[in-house]
Amino acid sequence: MPWPRFKPIFYMFVLLVTFPSLANTTYPLTVMDGLGNPIVIEKPPQRISSKTLFTDAVLLDLIDESALSSLTDLAINPNYSLIIDRLPKNVPLMGLNIEMIIANRPDIVFAANWSDASKLSMLERAGITVFRLQAPKNIQEIENEILRVGKIVDRNKAAKQIVATMRLRLKADIIPVEHKLTGMDYNPWGTSSGQNSSWNGLLEQAHVDNIIKDYATDKYGQVPVSKEMIILLNPDVLFIPEWVYGNENTAEQFKQQVLSDPSLQSVNAIKYNRVYQVPHALRGVYSQYFVDAIRFINHSVYKK
Repeated sequence: MPWPRFKPIFYMFVLLVTFPSLANTTYPLTVMDGLGNPIVIEKPPQRISSKTLFTDAVLLDLIDESALSSLTDLAINPNYSLIIDRLPKNVPLMGLNIEMIIANRPDIVFAANWSDASKLSMLERAGITVFRLQAPKNIQEIENEILRVGKIVDRNKAAKQIVATMRLRLKADIIPVEHKLTGMDYNPWGTSSGQNSSWNGLLEQAHVDNIIKDYATDKYGQVPVSKEMIILLNPDVLFIPEWVYGNENTAEQFKQQVLSDPSLQSVNAIKYNRVYQVPHALRGVYSQYFVDAIRFINHSVYKK
């Protein structure tokens, strides 16, 4: 999926207006990681290992590929990755394999704050700096995390350029609406995403009112949902998976079940043919490509 580029002069104008300071990073640098722990980075990282799809996407826009020691093995998987067509040929793809990462000799490893703690501790004992990222839940948190990564690798200007591009795209690509439709996601295992989820932030930016947002969620931001609840809520729009892990046919079978279920025919989303399958790679994205997910939802619902 192409990441748009704007003319350099226009970019510089936007950057100077939005981010007056474009100073280089000063080392040693102390930054708080996604677990709230201070991490000291002694000098600019020269070999950088990414173990999240977020940093895969962000680092490809921040640094030269020669500085990447590895990206995640999921980066080549079309069900998860939006950067398959951008993957450098000479950068290895690997999961959280301790022996391979140590042999790869990175200066710093970017990992998720929910990654296997014992494995990350082994990397730290091997003398490798590990930065655990917080999983963002909305576009402001995504911007903050991009800027934080940019500061760590001393690419502040490039990070601010990514953020400026996101803001420009939101302004240019997202259809404004006077009357928001209500919507919710629904899946074969019977849950929907509430207030404490990136999906809620996505719908908000796409001008869709998440009809489930005021319901209590579990620690993953999920709300148990029954067919009776859908009928009661009567959303204008339903978003369902385009792909489900474990069985290539599950998503299509689920779609047919939802559309043909006699008990759901009175629901506005089905009555007015507003049931949309969302690609999994967009459904779970939380990098700069979050804007592409917002655009997909916004245009699916509102584009004539």
